[in-house]
Amino acid sequence: MEFAELAKRFSPYLKRLSMKIAIPSRVIEQDDLYQEMLYRLWEGWMRGEFEGKNDAYIRGGCYFHLKNYLRRHTEYANIISLNEPLNEDGTTLEDIIPDQTAPFDVRVDDALFIQQMKAKELTRREQDVIELLAQGYTLRDIGKRLNISHVRVLKIKENIGSKFTKRLKG
Repeated sequence: MEFAELAKRFSPYLKRLSMKIAIPSRVIEQDDLYQEMLYRLWEGWMRGEFEGKNDAYIRGGCYFHLKNYLRRHTEYANIISLNEPLNEDGTTLEDIIPDQTAPFDVRVDDALFIQQMKAKELTRREQDVIELLAQGYTLRDIGKRLNISHVRVLKIKENIGSKFTKRLKG
């Protein structure tokens, strides 16, 4: 069977499924989910996974792939509010992230402040976590890279926020 024929046969199902799943996630668009499932369908077809399999098996594979895709990628796509408290004392990202509209000398002072914090008050593990966060890694990715759980990474992130807050108030 040609891929075009397979895609045509499964497209209505994939579109319905992507619409059904996109609404609860509200993070990843329906079209992106549909494209991801088409890509999964193409990969499976290229590897010959669907030879002798019935439609229910193929649909199930697409469904489980999509659920795993959402589980892995929702963390990347989550939008975080700058005003959302990071810890129990109410520190927000807006309090921590330097204002890019501020004059250059103020931004340099902020950068120096962060460098001093990293050098003097953060443990090596906290420095590693903050570097990886700055590079855009998720909590789970950081945990894997540092061989610790993502829950531990979250605790380290909260500790960093607390230290920054104390230093700002202090």
